Amino acid sequence: MRARFELSVSREPMKSERGISLIEVVLALTILSIVLMALGGLMFQVGRYTRNSAAASYRSAAAQMAGAWAQAVAWDSIPTSVGCFADTTGQMTYTRCVTVLTVTTNLKRVTTVITPTGKLIAKPDTIVVDRNKPRRLSPLKT
Repeated sequence: MRARFELSVSREPMKSERGISLIEVVLALTILSIVLMALGGLMFQVGRYTRNSAAASYRSAAAQMAGAWAQAVAWDSIPTSVGCFADTTGQMTYTRCVTVLTVTTNLKRVTTVITPTGKLIAKPDTIVVDRNKPRRLSPLKT
């Protein structure tokens, strides 16, 4: 004698097996899109602030180099250094224009204007360095 077992399969799903509805999917996608749009705007602002910070850093480096150059050039070579020159500092390309004003026989004012010309656009910077004529130190002169 054989025992027969029959399984009854109901066609109705149990409450724990229900799927998600279309409204829940649309709501989740809406929330996700709002969050991603906010993050996209934030990333845009971060990129803009980074670019502005880089431009300020390059401008500062160019100004520091121009001031150091004006202090390091020999006294007799100062008048021959007048003019405009193309130069770069990092990613910033600029034009450096140098003028010299003789204030007294022992004092010259070197003015350097740095005008950015490349992708990093910024206002021109002006650096003014007053140079005194060095004293002649000779052991034979008193």
